[in-house]
Amino acid sequence: MPAPRPLGRSLVPIPGESLPGFLLRLSFRLGLPPAGLAELSGLAPAGRGARLSVILLTGIPEPASRAFTLMTRLTGRQAAQLGLAAWQGRYPLPPAAPGIAAAGLRPLNRQSIFAPATRYCPECLAGDGSVIQEASGGAWLKAWHLPVVFACPAHQRLMEHLCPECGQAVRARRAGIPAAILPAMRAAGLHPAQCRTELVPGRRYRPPVCCGARLDQSGHRRPADPRLIALQGKILDLLDQDGAGSTISAGLPAPPAGYFADLQALGLLACWTWPSARHLSPSGEAASAIDEHVASLRRPEASPGSAARVRFGPPPADAAASAGLTYIADRILGGSPDDVRELLRQLLPSSTRKASRTYWGLRVLRSATPCSAGLQTAYAPLLRTFTREGSQPQGRRNAVLRPERWGPENIPAFLPRDWHDRHLTPIAGVSLMFVRRTAALRLVQMVAGGSLGEAAGFLGIASTDTTWLGKSGIYSGAGRVHTGARQQPDPFGFEAALTAIARELDEPATPLVSYQRRRQALENWRIDKDTWTSLTARLPPVSGTRPEIGDRKRQIASIYVWVQVTSGEHHFAPRPIEAAQPPEIQEEWKNRRNTIWSLMNHSRPGPHYSSLKAELDVLAASLARTVDAAAQITGSGH
Repeated sequence: MPAPRPLGRSLVPIPGESLPGFLLRLSFRLGLPPAGLAELSGLAPAGRGARLSVILLTGIPEPASRAFTLMTRLTGRQAAQLGLAAWQGRYPLPPAAPGIAAAGLRPLNRQSIFAPATRYCPECLAGDGSVIQEASGGAWLKAWHLPVVFACPAHQRLMEHLCPECGQAVRARRAGIPAAILPAMRAAGLHPAQCRTELVPGRRYRPPVCCGARLDQSGHRRPADPRLIALQGKILDLLDQDGAGSTISAGLPAPPAGYFADLQALGLLACWTWPSARHLSPSGEAASAIDEHVASLRRPEASPGSAARVRFGPPPADAAASAGLTYIADRILGGSPDDVRELLRQLLPSSTRKASRTYWGLRVLRSATPCSAGLQTAYAPLLRTFTREGSQPQGRRNAVLRPERWGPENIPAFLPRDWHDRHLTPIAGVSLMFVRRTAALRLVQMVAGGSLGEAAGFLGIASTDTTWLGKSGIYSGAGRVHTGARQQPDPFGFEAALTAIARELDEPATPLVSYQRRRQALENWRIDKDTWTSLTARLPPVSGTRPEIGDRKRQIASIYVWVQVTSGEHHFAPRPIEAAQPPEIQEEWKNRRNTIWSLMNHSRPGPHYSSLKAELDVLAASLARTVDAAAQITGSGH
């Protein structure tokens, strides 16, 4: 069987052109219906070219891509540039990895990837006056398929989406009909700029009758506000592979994909809570357009007389509404994380439990493309998703934060005092010990997900001496912290401080320690007898009664070193020397444990304890270096 021959004629794609636009221009030049061209070029099997899936907007999969490039005489790069996949890493596209869906992640809103109707600029479709564009018109740009593209900076105008003649949306999704990249694929002889709305559906052997109005000759023109043109320019620059590699979103640097995820998230929130954000609109026209869009999304509740609620539907088809929502989202993102959090607090339910259970909260937390670090910092305290239900820890599994360079292994079991003093403020009536412990638990939850009990188990404080901790001491302590924090002047200050700590850990200049590796290495550690004998021999003599330096003191000293190395609490330190003693000795040691610990950690310890701590500090520093070096050699560090 002879190999297929390329088409007799083809075209060079116009920069930024979409696959549907290229098909329209080429089919017009060849005098073929787009369906026939799709079959000849390998995009569809014979007899199946009348409906091409919308997934082709993203890119042409193999082996169709090889056939397409051969038949159209395009290079692989030229064919790839016709699809939105050329923006991979810059714009949130449908996830291709099969593990994404299995992990419960999904696009922020599947319907928000593409605009519900293809927008267009009549002046752009009219062409630039060149010979080829005089014949077949200007390009249908792939950017026009995105809901965040609402204006044409070159012609200082809002985009159109309706045909000026038939009044129908151009290439819109039709109810009950699978989405396709072009309507009326069997219609031949239409100029690429003509409306393809089917006035009379086609039959088996008869092509459809289309509207045919010229979209490039529309006399209607909506000028765009200069602020919207500036915003559109920023968006197009972030889409450009040669454009800016980052921007500022919610006060922090963000990659383009994170910024676009932010726009989607806040656009959805503005719709869902409309008209709460109406005062942020760029103009009355934009606000009115959003009014109409939201009205189309409202559906009455089942009970008579109840208020209507907004469902999460597709983004607006009208460019004015999209411009307004995008402007509102960008305006919110213009502040610091604290500023953004304050605005979000006005839009979300006051209860973090209710806010995290909203459809919006769940979508944001489970999005395959995470929001930027700035927006995560802003919403994390408002969407705290870890709760204790009943008598058992049953927190939801979502992690609020997705840091790039650290994980739960880098969280100490007891928040260091300098971390606390830099970021947290005292909570009236709540023990500092509870605050530091709860902060460590919450940081693990925020990055790893899971319940409070699971975080405690990870940090090694889930089960210990119940005579001190109490059967539910972890929960009661955390409950006091959260209750006290809510009664502070800033009720979200505690959670915001934790997010600030997380942000500091994600900074490249912050050194990271695998506290989990240290806890594992010292799980049954104690100062051996030879080391203890050598260490105590170096202690200077003290006047008066000779201090005890037996095994009980060796156990307390071992706990001190463990605390320095792991940054944990002495209550949770291993006690192998004590565990090896007879029960009556264990009880005696237990009664004296806190007394000796207090003497050692007094603000002004005596000469004996001052000298002992100096020796133990040297031992702890050496032990920490040894554990960390071993972790780097074996590859089991952070």
